Amino acid sequence: MKTNRYLLYAGAVGAVLAIALIASFVRRDESQVAASPSPTSSASATSSTASASATATASPGASGSPATSPAGGRYASVLGYSIETPPPWHKSTCAPVLTQQSAAPGGEFFVPVSARDETGTDIGSPYTTLGITVEANPQNLSPRQWAAQDRTGQGTEQIEDVVYAERPAARKTLPLTAPGTGLFKYYVANGGRMYAVDPNVRPPMDAALQQSLIRMIASFRFLTDAELTAARAALPTALPSRTPEEVADGVATAMSAKNVDALSAFLSPCVTTAGEQAGGTTVSREKYLDDLRVAFAAGLVVNVQPRPLEGDRASGNLSVASTWQDSRGSKSRKIMLQRGENDRWAWWGTIERFQ
Repeated sequence: MKTNRYLLYAGAVGAVLAIALIASFVRRDESQVAASPSPTSSASATSSTASASATATASPGASGSPATSPAGGRYASVLGYSIETPPPWHKSTCAPVLTQQSAAPGGEFFVPVSARDETGTDIGSPYTTLGITVEANPQNLSPRQWAAQDRTGQGTEQIEDVVYAERPAARKTLPLTAPGTGLFKYYVANGGRMYAVDPNVRPPMDAALQQSLIRMIASFRFLTDAELTAARAALPTALPSRTPEEVADGVATAMSAKNVDALSAFLSPCVTTAGEQAGGTTVSREKYLDDLRVAFAAGLVVNVQPRPLEGDRASGNLSVASTWQDSRGSKSRKIMLQRGENDRWAWWGTIERFQ
């Protein structure tokens, strides 16, 4: 019963945090959430100029495989679109790593902070982001019809018919965006699917960031068949398989030796620290390891019990027990393991049970 509760909660936390990170552009007022301690304490009206900028159609990029650099250039997605990424914008590193064997994701999002500084909670990120989601459109709804049934906003949005990415499209005003920003949520159809391009504004947002975001949104365009093939071919191949036992043993050995560098090989790109039924916080692998290094230097001792593996292996979620002890006392945490592509397991975070 105890194990099942942990794993059910782990699945819920994983789903919520994945939605928060990949669809963090859903509008909600920021509020404080209760989270398990980490290794260390750590708009509706627009000006005519901004509106013209936001609805401009991006000019095609260079022929061949579009640029996919972390910041700058043009990012080409296997979802069939490309978009400029003016510095400091880049595709989030917290999203699952795509390979040539991956199924297409349901969406992607872009952030204006360094990979190390990426962070989020179950209510989203503290900084402005841009999300792009793609859904099947079997009923062949128009962009306006799709926008009208989209309830992710607050119900006060105004819908307009526009041209976007050289296609008939619809756009919504953003209820939480200050007037005059030139930022809207766009809906545009292509190939039997509906694309939503959605900025999630977190104030304050300076003028430079605002203009770079408008530029990104205006640059959105669809890939040709050749460009889509090139984007897929540019993805890496999947890493070799790895068992959960290998991960559990590796984490246990590295924790015992306080070898932070060795832990890096077992961690997912971003790491979640959560409390049972208390929300969670996700940070980059680099930040998590930096904090862990500091905590070890301050006396933290982590004892991982690599066996037994708890949970249902077929579900792709397992856990092992661990104890974290420092000057503040001792805490029991579940080290959460998840199966990824090519049957490769990784450590994605911890869940602490409050007694």
